Amino acid sequence: IVAVAMSLGLAEAQSLSKSTTWHWEGGTIVVDSPARPEGQEHVLGLALEPMERVRVAFVGLGMRGPWAVMRFCHIPGVEIVALCDYDRQRAEGCQQFLRNAGLMPADIYHGAKGYEELCQRDDIDLVYIVTPWLLHTPMAVYAMECGKHVAVEVPAAFTLEELWQIIDTSERTRKHCMM
Repeated sequence: IVAVAMSLGLAEAQSLSKSTTWHWEGGTIVVDSPARPEGQEHVLGLALEPMERVRVAFVGLGMRGPWAVMRFCHIPGVEIVALCDYDRQRAEGCQQFLRNAGLMPADIYHGAKGYEELCQRDDIDLVYIVTPWLLHTPMAVYAMECGKHVAVEVPAAFTLEELWQIIDTSERTRKHCMM
């Protein structure tokens, strides 16, 4: 099976990264991890102090995003503070979920760079990303670099390089990024 996969190029297709290296180890393909930045600490076991209230912003309100907003309206301790989509009307439309749940309206952001303005705020704890897949990694990295924790719909990344970018940013900023 391995020989067939290699002849079809399937072993390379797993990562789609030209820089990804791998080797055989006892009949198993092992992907080599890149060198870790000196002094950078892993995030296994990274924990926060308990929060009475988690202030959440949503980015991407096309197909799956509105349902995420609707679900979060029913989680005790969650405050939805911002809604963002390329299309302002989609972001405005999600205000209905907040009204139906008796919650305060959220601030609206829109356009190609609306998420950047949203991430600059000091009153957001978690950015929930529900955009088209190719935007997941750059938006997650940007949000963590702005001091936000991140939740990303699947997939978080397309290549191992993007996954390592997310890991490196999480380790450096000490912010969670979950998929």
